[in-house]
Amino acid sequence: MKRRTISTLAALFLAIPLGASAITSEAQTNPSFSEDNTSIISQRGRKGRGQRWERMMEELDLTSAQREEIKDIREKYSSQDPDFKEEIKASRQKMQSLLASDASKSELRRQHQEMQNLRQKMGDRKFEAMLEMREVLTSEQRAKMAQLIKERSDSRGFHRFH
Repeated sequence: MKRRTISTLAALFLAIPLGASAITSEAQTNPSFSEDNTSIISQRGRKGRGQRWERMMEELDLTSAQREEIKDIREKYSSQDPDFKEEIKASRQKMQSLLASDASKSELRRQHQEMQNLRQKMGDRKFEAMLEMREVLTSEQRAKMAQLIKERSDSRGFHRFH
């Protein structure tokens, strides 16, 4: 890699946490910011995922019964453990605190492992939901869904498993 590319990547990796930190700091010190802006920021991701699902369901030409079944599956998995998102958030905050402190490497590794376990648990849930949704689709719809997912990942530049 060229030095310029490495420098650009390093700046990007530093800018992202700093931006998040600035938003968090502003939200903690300015109550009106916290109420208005942080909810907008957090909803942006959820809204995008919902729109992607809607688009995919349209492209798969699902029946109303299939749409309802998939909706039920998504709700089932999203409501399994309402405290799970808070657990992930608390774990992330604990890691940030440990990194800023004089914590030992073993403490950091323990916290990292806890975060990895939570990510694994989240991944397992997503996978189980996907397996259930897959059963609702016809073989043609499954093939079309695989194609749409591949096109989306190709257009975003993700080539993790090649």
